[in-house]
This record gives sequence, C-alpha cells and structure tokens, in this order.
Amino acid sequence: MTLDAKHVLPPVLALVILAVVGLQTSDALRHTGIWGRKDKPRRAMAPDPYGRLEAELAAPPRDPGLASLRDPFAYGRAPAPVKRVAVKSAPRPEPARPVLTAIFSDNDPRALIRYQDRNYTVKVGDLFAEFRVLSITAEQVVLDRNGEQIALGRPRKGD
Repeated sequence: MTLDAKHVLPPVLALVILAVVGLQTSDALRHTGIWGRKDKPRRAMAPDPYGRLEAELAAPPRDPGLASLRDPFAYGRAPAPVKRVAVKSAPRPEPARPVLTAIFSDNDPRALIRYQDRNYTVKVGDLFAEFRVLSITAEQVVLDRNGEQIALGRPRKGD
C-alpha cells in the first residue's frame, strides 16, 4: 500500500482546521467566563436592615419612672386625677348690622344696602351675604338671617 499525498492531505488538513477552530472556541469561552475557572465577584456587604431594630429590642428597658405608674394588682384607689380649670372665652361680638342706603319704589322695588364695606342692590327674594330679602316697602326693608328678622328703616335726610 502506497501513501499518496492526494489521499492523505485532505484528512490531515481537516484535522488541523478542526483543531484551530476548537482552540479559538475554547479561548473565547474562557475569555467570557463561561468556561474554565470562575472568579466569584466580590459583593459589598450591605448593612443589615433589621440591625437597628434588633439592637433596640435587645437593649435593656429604660426606666420610665415607676413613681408615676400604679400597681394594677394592688387594691385601692388610683391617684387623684389632675383638676382642670375651664377657661371662659370672651363673648363674641355681635355681627355688623347692614345699613339701608336707599329704596327705589316702582313696580319692582329695589333697595341699596351697605354691608361689610360692600354695596348690594337687592329685590324681594334675593340673597346677599347671609341675608335673604323678605320684603321691600317705601319705608323699610325686612331681612332674614337664620330665622331672625331684621327690619332696616329708610334713612333720614339728616343721617
């Protein structure tokens, strides 16, 4: 049997190419860290989130002052409660009263009323501020505030 280069060269060349591809693949896998020895990454130690709570629970109890507490199993009265003094507030000032400025008498009477630095032109049934207009006559205007009726007289020439 004779060895001819035509028959030997293709399998040898295929083995060389296979070896080169295998070496490159293994080198790439080692380089990425998937294959071979792995060095574990170092982790930074985070503080224990419950450490402070555990330290508080493990600490000896603080003395809250036993003199202020009473024994719940002792027979007898509890300490006398602290007397509280009621403070009376000053009476509220009476709210400002509206002032009738003018009355316009015709088929639909209207009135001009000044209240809290504002002028209101009103007719029967109108609401202004906290008042409802009940009636308007030539001499007076009757208002209602929470069920209390207030009669405002026509202004005099000397006022």
